[in-house]
Amino acid sequence: MESPLDPPDDIVPNFVNPPSLMPAVIGTSATVLTLSYLFVSARAFVKIHIVRDHHIEDWLCYFALAGLTVYVAILIYIEGYGLARHEWDVTVPQFMHILYYLSVLYCIYSPVTIAAKLSVLLQIKRIFTTGARDLVYWVIIASIVANSIFYTGLFFSYVFQCWPRERIWDKNVPGFCISATSSNLAAGSLNLISDVEALLLPAWAIWHLKMPVKQKLAAFALFGVGSIAVGIGCVGIYLRVRILESPDFTYICTQASFLVISEICIVIIVGCLPTMPRLYHFLRRRSQSGARSSEKGIMKNDSHEPSTLAPSNQYSGTRNSKKKPNALGGSLAKYMSPGGLTDGITTLATTTSDEEQSELRDYAVRAGEASSSNASTSTSTTS
Repeated sequence: MESPLDPPDDIVPNFVNPPSLMPAVIGTSATVLTLSYLFVSARAFVKIHIVRDHHIEDWLCYFALAGLTVYVAILIYIEGYGLARHEWDVTVPQFMHILYYLSVLYCIYSPVTIAAKLSVLLQIKRIFTTGARDLVYWVIIASIVANSIFYTGLFFSYVFQCWPRERIWDKNVPGFCISATSSNLAAGSLNLISDVEALLLPAWAIWHLKMPVKQKLAAFALFGVGSIAVGIGCVGIYLRVRILESPDFTYICTQASFLVISEICIVIIVGCLPTMPRLYHFLRRRSQSGARSSEKGIMKNDSHEPSTLAPSNQYSGTRNSKKKPNALGGSLAKYMSPGGLTDGITTLATTTSDEEQSELRDYAVRAGEASSSNASTSTSTTS
């Protein structure tokens, strides 16, 4: 059997059981899909059961997750077919089959990535622009347009990489091609610029908000995970340069694929993070409601002890602590709701959240129950 690449002098081709990166492929793919599904499921729960409203950025996030699933499935297939091996351990028919499915992956990459990034950018626009078309608004719009143009052009460059397309995987077919590795290097460079822009854009918008520095840093932490994507992009450029210099295409391409799916995963997670405070407060409120219900049952059983019926200082302390204006997570969670969008993010630190109002009502009910119980106990004692 013939290999598309001659091995080094001291290595004999192994077409039966060669060294492979397949365990790393399975581990990376499982981690990426698990994290992506966890965060998108949490986002969907917030949008369906708590906020009960969807916007275009939510549907783009779901599309990106579906596309990432298809991408990873095809990747695992071709990695098992031979892409995870050194190129000299792959036969020529295997290599042609791998190139065919790689061309499919290249075409899938652009729509999936642009969906994930537009989901983030549109969410940034919804959070940081409240109707006024100021400088922040136009910078975000320019970023959305630039990313859309770039990834659309990248998609068509992959679709028409060779003409006819059969020449991509069969060099015996007459036609012409553009350099795929050079296109990948250009794509990696522009992709890194896009990642840096998606990281700095919310940081710049947050810095112009009227809130304390500590709260600004806490808000930026929601989007700061995007710095991981920037690091992945830097390593991705390094591997793309290695593909240009090294003849072992399959092995280095597998290493680059780890970064590709990880980067898409990180972008999806960044788009889901602004909804996490809303989920946290919902779960905390449910937990506190359950605790209060249990406490009411205990108080009914111990109604002969009036001291247990009075509102506790501990509850009052908890209530007061929830009114502190520096709870930025709750503020951003409120801002992500449909009603909060019209208030403007600069007013969040001084408004009372729905959770706080609910707990104030519950506290008043508890105080009323305590007073009634004390009064009835006093009456029975007097009689």
